[in-house]
Amino acid sequence: MKKILSKLFIPNKIIGFIIFNIAFLLLIYVFTFHLENTPIAYISYLLSTYALIIFIIWFYKICVFSNNTIKKTKTYSYYKNNELLLTKYSLFIATIFNFIYGIFKLSMGIYYRSWWFITLAIYYLILCLIKLSIGKNIKKEVGINLKEEYKKLRQIGIILLFLNLVLTGMIILIIKQNQEITYAGFIIYIVALYDFYLIISAVINVSKYRKNHSPLLASSKCLNLTVAMISMISLEVAMVSEFGANDSEFKMIMTSIMGFVVCFINTTMSIYMIINANKNR
Repeated sequence: MKKILSKLFIPNKIIGFIIFNIAFLLLIYVFTFHLENTPIAYISYLLSTYALIIFIIWFYKICVFSNNTIKKTKTYSYYKNNELLLTKYSLFIATIFNFIYGIFKLSMGIYYRSWWFITLAIYYLILCLIKLSIGKNIKKEVGINLKEEYKKLRQIGIILLFLNLVLTGMIILIIKQNQEITYAGFIIYIVALYDFYLIISAVINVSKYRKNHSPLLASSKCLNLTVAMISMISLEVAMVSEFGANDSEFKMIMTSIMGFVVCFINTTMSIYMIINANKNR
């Protein structure tokens, strides 16, 4: 079974390259000639999903190889010696980009007069402010004064739990009012690219820092994941509005599923942060 799965998802490079290009060209053909609701469209979706899985596996293997190579360089040695300082700066830089993106979302909400989108943008900006607060609390003694860090972790968990109730209300509003958003031209592809970057980097960082001795740093990565998931909700609504042929039932189902998953993950993460903080304080 393991060999079969290995051959299926780690094919020969030439075969994988051919599959990837066929899937890409087939998607272009479907969207160019508006064949979204035809059998060939469903075939292209399945093939594209398969190609994406292969690409992710290849990308992961390249990252592992690159990671092993990078660890032998002087730059990596400098990073390890100044990891805390660089983490703090990277957190501030990422928060600045997130904040700019949040302003962009808010502008789109105002432009399209969409209250749910405005509310979603404000929610996103609040998370950015919490990340900024974490960055300000990262000091040289991070990971040592654990009592204060667990106190901060508990506060963040409570805030996230409260905000998750607000998020649940917003998702219900999206479903009930059949809200939609449409980006002009190719902007939706830029937004999609940025959102996928956010979610991939957030998942990697949460996995990387989950065993970190600093609750403060771990909480910042959890916030990154929340920010990324919020972005994915708005992206999904925009993608369905753009490519879903105004299918209200399909939009309701997809938004409900995505909303439930995001709310469940956020709630679980918030409760875990609170319990973990109370336990260790």
